[in-house]
Amino acid sequence: MKNIKYILFLFSLVFFLSCEEEYEDYTAPDELSDISWLLSIDEFSQDPFSLHADSFVSFLDLSQGALVHKWEIEEGNNFLNEGFKKNDSLPLFINEDAGISIDEVKAHVLFRNQGINKVRLYNEFKDSVTYRGADRILQSHKVGDVWVIDTTFTFDIYGKLLPAFKVLKEGVEVLNITAEDEPNLEDSETWPEVEVESGASLTFVDLTTEDRPTGRTWFTPDGFPTQTGAEEATIKFYKLGTYLAGTIRSLRTSPPTTNAEKVIPLRVTVTQSTLPFEFVGPVKEEEDETLSFRVSGLVEPFTGEEENFTVHVTNSVSGFSGDIAVQTARVNEDDGTLIELTLAEPIYNSDVVTVAYNGGEIKSLDERDLLDFDAKYANMHFGNNILVSNSWSGFEPSLGALNRAYAGPSGAFWVGANGTEADPNWSRTQEKAFSGDASMKFSVDGIGKQYQLHTFGLGTIDKIPAGTYKISFMVYLEAGNTMGGFYTWGDVVPINKSGVWNLDGLEREKWVKVEHVVTVPALEAKKKVTIVVHPNINQNASSGRQTMYLDDFSFIELEVRP
Repeated sequence: MKNIKYILFLFSLVFFLSCEEEYEDYTAPDELSDISWLLSIDEFSQDPFSLHADSFVSFLDLSQGALVHKWEIEEGNNFLNEGFKKNDSLPLFINEDAGISIDEVKAHVLFRNQGINKVRLYNEFKDSVTYRGADRILQSHKVGDVWVIDTTFTFDIYGKLLPAFKVLKEGVEVLNITAEDEPNLEDSETWPEVEVESGASLTFVDLTTEDRPTGRTWFTPDGFPTQTGAEEATIKFYKLGTYLAGTIRSLRTSPPTTNAEKVIPLRVTVTQSTLPFEFVGPVKEEEDETLSFRVSGLVEPFTGEEENFTVHVTNSVSGFSGDIAVQTARVNEDDGTLIELTLAEPIYNSDVVTVAYNGGEIKSLDERDLLDFDAKYANMHFGNNILVSNSWSGFEPSLGALNRAYAGPSGAFWVGANGTEADPNWSRTQEKAFSGDASMKFSVDGIGKQYQLHTFGLGTIDKIPAGTYKISFMVYLEAGNTMGGFYTWGDVVPINKSGVWNLDGLEREKWVKVEHVVTVPALEAKKKVTIVVHPNINQNASSGRQTMYLDDFSFIELEVRP
C-alpha cells in the first residue's frame, strides 16, 4: 500500500459536489488502461482534508481498463446509498450491506470516527498506468501478471467542541463542568450560588480539550470585564445583587472552523464590600487636558459633584498660582473605576497641578461613599521625543574607528584621545541598553582629568524648532560608581557649567532618567554639544573603576504658560 505522502498531490484536483448526478451513468471503457479519479473536496479550503465528523466525501474512479477495482474504508465509517440531498440526515442513507469495501466506481463515504481516517483505492490493470497529478506522479507496480495502483486518501476528522471549565474563589474550586455536562438555563434556580464582596473576583479556567479548540471567549455580562479571551480569566463583580455567571464559547479557528457555547451554571451574589471606597490614583493629564484618576471600585454614574473638587495650579516660570474650576466631573464611559475632570481653563504640561476631593455624594455601585482625599499631584501629559528614533540620540547605528567612540550619520559623535583599543574611555556598546540594542559607555579608572564626547546630531540629523524643552538622558551607573555628575557644553549650551547633570544619590544598577528644562533658538545648522566628565564635580570618583552608560537623549516639547 502506498504511503500517505501520496495524498499531497490531490489538492489540485477538480472539486465536484454532485458526482452522483454529473457522472450518474458513467461507465469506464475497458479498451485502454488509464488511472484517474475525482473527490468532492473543497479546493478553496485551507485544509480540504480536515473535516467535521458526520461529513461525507464522494469518490469517483475514472480509471479505464481496470481488471479489479475496490474502495475500502475503516470500521466505524460508512458507505452511503445514492439519492441523498444537501440537507438530508445522512445516517438514513447508510448502506448497511456494504461493510467496509465496495467494488463500485462511485463511493460516498460518511466519516464518523474522530481523528485520522483513511480511504483506500485499489485497482489492477493488464498494462502499466501512471497518475500524473499537479504535485505528484504515481506509477503502478507489477504484482504477478497485473499492474497495481494501491493508494490511500487520508482525512483528519474533527468531533464537536465540548466546553469544559472550572470556577475558583480565592483559589478554592466552587464549580467544575466536564465536557459531558450539559447545563440548562431553565434550571438556573437550582444552580449552586457563590457569594463575593463587591470588587472581589472569581477565576474562570478553560479546561476544554475536545475536540482540539484553538481559543475561547468568556461572556460575563454582570462582571468586569464583560468579555475576555483569556484561558484563565479573572472576573470582578461590583454591583449588588444576584446574577448568572455567564457563558463560555469554545472556538476552533483553523479548518474545519466551528464554535460551541455552554452556559456557566453558577449564581453569583454580590454583597457590599467591607473595604473603603477610596482614591488609588494616580491623577493623570490626558492629551485633551482632561484629568483622570482611579478609585477602588466601580462608580455609580453621578452629576453635580464639580464643586467638591479643588484643582490647584502653579507655574514657577509664569508666576501663576491659583485654583481652576472643574467644569464637568463624570465617570469614564469605558472604565467605571476612572473619574474624569474637565477644567474651565487651559492647563499646560509645564504647570504643577494638584487635585483634592472634599467629600460629596459620589458612590460605588455597592453604595459606599467615596472618601475625601487631600491634594494629589497630577502626572502631566508630554509628547514624544522629537529626536529621530533609532538614530544618534539612542546610539543605535554602528560605524567605528579607533579614535571615535561613535562615528554615526554625519559624524554625530567624536572622541580624540580615547584610552586604548582594549579599554576605551568612551564606546558604543551592546552590553546594556535602555531601549534598542546599544548605549554609550563611559569607563575609566578614577576621574583625574577631563573626558569629552563631542556630539553633532543637533541641527544636522535632527533640526529643532525654537522653543522650551525638557531634555533628558537615561543613565545606568554600575555598582561601585561614585560619580557626582557630568556637564553638556558647546555651540548651543543646553546646560552650562552651572547646570550639572547631577548623579548624586541616583540608584545604582538601574536605568534612571535625569532631566533639565531649556529654552533654545531654532537649531537648523550643525551644532556641537559636548558631554563632559570633569574632576571638579567628581571629587569622590578620583579612584576606582567608574562605569556609566548613557542612552536615549531626548527633547520633549514643553507648553509654556503665557
